[in-house]
Amino acid sequence: PRVPMLKADTFFMLERMEGPDNWPVSKDVDKLDMAVIVGNDWTASILERFRMSEDDALENMNGFFKEGGFAKYEIERSRADIEGSTSKLSAHLRIGTLSPNELYHKIEGSDMEYNDRKTFSRRLIWRDLAYFHLLYFPEMRDKSIRLHYEDTEWCSKEEEEKRFNAWKKGQTGYPLVDAGMRELYKTGWMTQSVRMIVASFLVEYLRVNWVKGCEWFHYTLVDADSAINPMMVS
Repeated sequence: PRVPMLKADTFFMLERMEGPDNWPVSKDVDKLDMAVIVGNDWTASILERFRMSEDDALENMNGFFKEGGFAKYEIERSRADIEGSTSKLSAHLRIGTLSPNELYHKIEGSDMEYNDRKTFSRRLIWRDLAYFHLLYFPEMRDKSIRLHYEDTEWCSKEEEEKRFNAWKKGQTGYPLVDAGMRELYKTGWMTQSVRMIVASFLVEYLRVNWVKGCEWFHYTLVDADSAINPMMVS
């Protein structure tokens, strides 16, 4: 990927761009009949943990590299008990306050050997793999790309609701699963390893259809993504 332009050069270019002579006609946002999300309001907790601006994204990225998070990532990435074990940059990548090109060249510009940074590098590339999957499997958000799940006998009706609600609220009785789901509900975030644990628990142990878990992830995760979520849990 190309090296991102310097911010000063970007602003210099934008300041000299001219708009169209006639702007296209459009509707006001409140007239678009958009869906209204009801339920828990994550705004305050998300903004407390994730300040969403380009400056904040660059500060988070540079801090992760300077303060040792990147150097320790290969070893500590699965440690849910360490606050800085992951970068938490996925939210900025999802919203667009951080360019994947910017992060790619930050990784490539480090002085670490490839084997010491390979997992972090690969996970950035997996984003494109997920979008590739969605392009060729557009139904993957509600039909598994792992076909054996289509023949799975899931629990149903009252039993399904009981198990699913216990999972959503972090009340399964399994400490790691419950801690992850409560963190998700409170902050809109879980590390990737904990996401895999709670998703596997829902599907393989509780026998609840993975689509319901994917929908809940998409509703609650600050970095929810229509391509990445199904690739990881379907």
